[in-house]
Amino acid sequence: MDNAVAGTPGRRQILVIEDDPVVRFNIVSYLEDSGYTVAEADSGEQGVAVVRDACPDLVLCDLRMPGMDGLDVLRVLGAEQPDLPTVVVSGTGVLSDAVEALRTGAWDFVTKPIQDMAVLEHAIDGALDKARLIRDNRHYQVELQQANALLQEHLEQFRQDAAAGRTIQQQLMPPAERRLGAYRLSCQLLPSLYLSGDFVDNFVIDHRHIGFFLADVSGHGMSSAFVTVLLKSFMQRYQELLHNDGERTILSPAQTLARLNRDLLAQRLEKYLTMLYGVLDVAENRLCFANGGHLPGPVLFDGTAARYLEGRGPPVGLFADAAYENIEVRLPDRHLLALFSDGVLDALPERHLRDKCARLLQAVSRKGLSATDVLRALGLTTSEGQPDDITLLILERED
Repeated sequence: MDNAVAGTPGRRQILVIEDDPVVRFNIVSYLEDSGYTVAEADSGEQGVAVVRDACPDLVLCDLRMPGMDGLDVLRVLGAEQPDLPTVVVSGTGVLSDAVEALRTGAWDFVTKPIQDMAVLEHAIDGALDKARLIRDNRHYQVELQQANALLQEHLEQFRQDAAAGRTIQQQLMPPAERRLGAYRLSCQLLPSLYLSGDFVDNFVIDHRHIGFFLADVSGHGMSSAFVTVLLKSFMQRYQELLHNDGERTILSPAQTLARLNRDLLAQRLEKYLTMLYGVLDVAENRLCFANGGHLPGPVLFDGTAARYLEGRGPPVGLFADAAYENIEVRLPDRHLLALFSDGVLDALPERHLRDKCARLLQAVSRKGLSATDVLRALGLTTSEGQPDDITLLILERED
């Protein structure tokens, strides 16, 4: 008697446990003709031994056998190989036997005599398909767990990179409150994400000039934050060119935006930014600024009323032939300048742009305001849930 499952690649291997040699012969012959590789066992004990040795794809087991019967086989195989499909064949025709067999671990039940072998083959195919689905599902679960573990690893790396980037951004930002000569400067940045595409800065150029800018890089996240770091580097280099070589580009907002436009395009980053750059001449009390596609424009409060300073130009880093214009404004002795990023407009509840802009004017129509005061007046104390970064810069001359 063949107690081994002589496997053929690609063929399903079935063990038939049946004590009746005639019934066993008929079943084995039919299954072999149907393309299965079949092994035989004439007792429950022998069948369990074959399973342990050869690991078939499915066990077809008679229910009533002397010694170890079909229920005993089911209990042993259920404990040792719970994923092995088993189909029970019984000649009793008693419903309680079928129920007990299924409760003990059988995957299907067929009664003898088997009038149509196609019924048996259908039960076998169904059990094999179910086993395949279980294996596939387990395989997919393992793959999903591995993918989730890899995703968590990548997310943790991203968090670490983002935290490092955030630290660098914060170190590059000016203080939230500072004084430069007669000016009190205040800025606030509320990022919509962990890393911001907005950037704001102010600095002393020389003994009579203060420079300041607010920029908004296209997009969000790490790539946009990287451009803000690059922007800071370029602006510092233009300042160094003035001090080391006497090159006066940094004193001309239009020339600065034009040069920055060329430098960004040369990086081929496929990123652009809107930017407003201004230079205050504290000796002459004059403002010179250039607007690189930034909205809204700067707001000037002269102690009586607030108004927008007109002046537009193309975004920076988008067009090779971009040109920018210097706008000069004579300032009153005491004044307040406010620069907003367009994220402020997105966050305001008013439906129309003109109403949003009017609300900004109202929010800065008072002396002694800080950036935090203005954002609080606008109801923008956090950027949580906002579609864009929210940034504000206030410059106020107090003497």
